[in-house]
Amino acid sequence: MQAREDTSRVVADDLRKAERSINIATRDTAQFLLTTLDATEALRLSPSMTQRTVKATVAALEALVGGQEQLAMRAHPSIEKVGLQLGLSETNWGEGTPKPSVDVEVQRSSETA
Repeated sequence: MQAREDTSRVVADDLRKAERSINIATRDTAQFLLTTLDATEALRLSPSMTQRTVKATVAALEALVGGQEQLAMRAHPSIEKVGLQLGLSETNWGEGTPKPSVDVEVQRSSETA
C-alpha cells in the first residue's frame, strides 16, 4: 500500500508542476504580448506591422489556456478516480496537504540527486 501512496503523490506532484508550468508560460506569453503592444505604440509603428505577432501570441495564449483546462477538467478527475479505485484517500493523493512551492520542489529534487 505504501508504494501506491508514494506513486500517487508523485503523480499528483507532477500534475501540479505541469499546471504551474502552464500558468508561468501563460503569464510570460501575456507579458510578451503587452511588451509588443507597448513597443508598437512607443515606436509609433503601424499596427499592421505587428499584426502577425499579436495574432500568433493570442493563439498561443488560447492554446495554453486550453491546455490548463484539459488538465483541470480531464486529468485531475481521471487520476483521482484511479486513485480511489486503488483504495487511496485524498490524503494519500496529497489533497490534505498544501501544494509545495517551487522552492521546496527545487530543494527536494537537489537533495535526491
